[in-house]
Amino acid sequence: MAKVKRLEDCLQEAADLIKSGEVVVIPTDTVFGLACDACNPKAVAKIYALKNRPASKSLQAIFPSTSSLKSFGLSLPAPLGFLAEKFLPGGLCPIALAEAGCPLATVRREGGVLSQAVRVPALPALLKLASLAGPLAASSANLSSLPTAKTAVEAESAFGSQIPLCTFSSAPMGGAASTVVRAREGAPFGMEILREGAVTAQALYRALSDR
Repeated sequence: MAKVKRLEDCLQEAADLIKSGEVVVIPTDTVFGLACDACNPKAVAKIYALKNRPASKSLQAIFPSTSSLKSFGLSLPAPLGFLAEKFLPGGLCPIALAEAGCPLATVRREGGVLSQAVRVPALPALLKLASLAGPLAASSANLSSLPTAKTAVEAESAFGSQIPLCTFSSAPMGGAASTVVRAREGAPFGMEILREGAVTAQALYRALSDR
């Protein structure tokens, strides 16, 4: 049985588990997630196995700040850098471009282009965890095709002893998944919305039209 703890009370324990290759349950500003060391291929593979997630579906990576992307070989093409300034930390998930030397095991390779979905959640404890443990590979806390866990206890029930630690926070969660966007030439304002969620399309287009 996994331990269930408030994230703010076990930051170092959670970071140590992640750095040792474990997967833990985390709260975010949107939904509960599974997280591990994004630079550890074996740990990333555990998330896929736990969720029975198709290998074709990439994982997000959580960073403590947008400024930390550069040190991992990631950059946000226009207009995503502008949107990141407006909506991060928060429920936006822009698709960054990755350099060939990017150390993340979660980088997507498609048509010769390397990319990575990135998150900077509006949850201070989670940003602190990402600072302590490094970038976190993340996916919603559920088996593929099933609803995500609404509480840490639900996540613990779903994954049991396969995960050593399930954390929660007293901070409010939005309940909607992050909004995934990418830069695309020819799209309105040069941006394509792949999944609308916590940040509405209306808010994104308004920000772009007002800049």
